Amino acid sequence: MNSNLRFSGVFCVLGWLMILESGFLIFPTVVSVIYREPDWWTFLCASAGAGVCGSILTGLFRGRFSRLSRMDAYLITPLVWVSFSLFGMIPFMLADVPLDLSSAFFETMSGFTTTGATVISDVEVCSHGLLFWRSLIQWIGGLGIVLFILAVLPALNQDGGIFMFNAEMTGISHDKLHPRIRQTAKTLWGVYGILTVLLMIILWVGPMDLFDSVCHSMTTLSTGGFSTRNASIAAFDSSYVASAVTAFMLIGGMNFALIYNLCRGDFSSVRRNTALKTYILVVVISALVVSLSIAVSGMDSTADNRVLKPLFLVASAITTTGFTYGDFAGYGPVALSVVFMLMFSGACAGSTTGAVKIDRLVVWGRGVRNESMLSIYPNRMLPVEMNGRMVSEAQRSRLSAFLALYIALIAVGTLAAGVAGFSFTDSLFAVCSCIGNNGLGYGATAAGYGCMPAALKWVLSFLMLAGRLELFTVFVIFIPAFWKR
Repeated sequence: MNSNLRFSGVFCVLGWLMILESGFLIFPTVVSVIYREPDWWTFLCASAGAGVCGSILTGLFRGRFSRLSRMDAYLITPLVWVSFSLFGMIPFMLADVPLDLSSAFFETMSGFTTTGATVISDVEVCSHGLLFWRSLIQWIGGLGIVLFILAVLPALNQDGGIFMFNAEMTGISHDKLHPRIRQTAKTLWGVYGILTVLLMIILWVGPMDLFDSVCHSMTTLSTGGFSTRNASIAAFDSSYVASAVTAFMLIGGMNFALIYNLCRGDFSSVRRNTALKTYILVVVISALVVSLSIAVSGMDSTADNRVLKPLFLVASAITTTGFTYGDFAGYGPVALSVVFMLMFSGACAGSTTGAVKIDRLVVWGRGVRNESMLSIYPNRMLPVEMNGRMVSEAQRSRLSAFLALYIALIAVGTLAAGVAGFSFTDSLFAVCSCIGNNGLGYGATAAGYGCMPAALKWVLSFLMLAGRLELFTVFVIFIPAFWKR
């Protein structure tokens, strides 16, 4: 057994997190009580279960808690996401229209990883408490479950906290805003919370009621995409709502550390941020291409069809939110191709989005350019820069391994879906949507993922988790050397 693994610390932190989830489950309980819905007891049962298990673990191992090692952090992080999903799925299994085990786990994992793929065919029959819980788990998972506990637990403001921060955060490298990791976590959550409240007010001023505005503000900033309506944003038939959601989806696709720096007046960080400039350029070009595709498809030449809908679709795809504002399948093959490429790329590292990330693709592109130049000038030194910093050879090697593993998982997942009887196009789209934490459906999954057999739901749930934790944090625990001395 690995001497670097301290199971007492691992179980103690897991206990703390279960107690934290128990507290989160009180919120939908209160919502159900307010709306006088009978399913309040389902959330209370889940809360009690998480609280009891968490208390037992902390009671047994708190006295033996010590500093966490890097190995502990890599074990804790995926375990946290799985345990949160196991307790979080209880309300779905006890609902008036209950989900089976595989569907409930899929729905909950889709929520926490902000994928937004759903197996519920008619969300409008769900109770307010359940709809609120779906939105809340996306909001929690947006910046990260581990990042939240780093903000509230002083005991993790050590090396172990930094290791957990690095294991969960996305991107090539991770910037600390403050010397103490807890302060960095609190700052990021502060920015995230303020933006969520701001969007809630904006939506509430429009045609949404308070409940819808709260739920959609949480699922927009988290770039999750769960909605309280079957038709998603299109159900509100409002350019005002679509415009506000588009703007905040794009904000959710930005690095939150960069947003914080902008709020402090640090505009130099924006000028040297290659990823942000590339992100904006990709959004503009993609929206123009989709707009042209819509024009060719023969749709009415209204401002909504030619400007807002293309920009909304591009924002939803590149930020891996998955909201819909119209049937994008009718926009033509070019628009569908753009959506597929954006689902693969994703937005900026350090955001709430999934997929590969713009940062990695920029570094990869510059690496390809340099290798091509070396064929002509073999003795030249051609460094790769990103956001004004040099990208080390080790980081470039890790990036190449990430891309190779990402594509391999897409291939394996597509094969699994094909074996289950789905066409190649439907299989590829569903797998890319899940591993990229996008949630958009097309073809067989256009009406939801409930059509998937149970075994495939577990496969896709694993891909959602692997994609959210950016592969290595999950796959490292499957390496035998991880468990050996």
